[in-house]
Amino acid sequence: MSCRVLRIGVAGLVTSLACSAVHAQSVDFGVEATTDEVRRGLSWSDGEVSASVDASAGFGGFDVAARVAMLRKSDRHADADVVGDIALGKDWDLSGFTVRSEAIGHVFGGADRNMNYGELGLGARYSIGPLQVKADAFYAPSQASIGGDNLYLRGSANFGIPAFPVTVAASVGYTTGDTKDARSARLRPAGDYADWRVGLEYNQFPFTIGVDYAGTDVDTSQVATSRFADLKHAGDRVLGRVRLSF
Repeated sequence: MSCRVLRIGVAGLVTSLACSAVHAQSVDFGVEATTDEVRRGLSWSDGEVSASVDASAGFGGFDVAARVAMLRKSDRHADADVVGDIALGKDWDLSGFTVRSEAIGHVFGGADRNMNYGELGLGARYSIGPLQVKADAFYAPSQASIGGDNLYLRGSANFGIPAFPVTVAASVGYTTGDTKDARSARLRPAGDYADWRVGLEYNQFPFTIGVDYAGTDVDTSQVATSRFADLKHAGDRVLGRVRLSF
């Protein structure tokens, strides 16, 4: 898909969000810069600096969000320049727990082939004072662009330090799935793997500043069997990020 088509699609969604703002319960916009666009422990931007813009709105019990991030000719995603993530979700309150379901589409611009794919998410979170714990599962059904199917399981927690605008967060995840061809290495560079992330975030509206340590148990010393594996960008790293919210 071309960058022009991606821009049109994301622009259309952002316009839809703006048109729905009158009826929305909440509307948020933001821009962010990070030293590396890392997802599930894997760099999506070839280990380079990335920037993103996002918008979200909640209405009628649902929420819709769009985010566009730079990928810097990502090897993992067939030289894609950008990715647009489009999500529709809903929360339910059940006996103190909040259960969330969502559908997410990932649209890649500038790639040398079709790399778009979609996934479904289901999770639950529970808050005890300043502590929030979560469990999530994301499943991408079998699609040619990801060489099979993919399942990601994650547990996470964050703790807001009382009287300070600082939050400590940690997560651990596991990725597995069925492999049909080499494109499965996009999301699983060397097969099933675990990832982890710990971080510290300072939030003083409209600014958020964060530092994270992200890692995986992927053996980055082995010889890659797929051009999509990008093993040199699947190891541990320290990340910095700054966000401006509107």
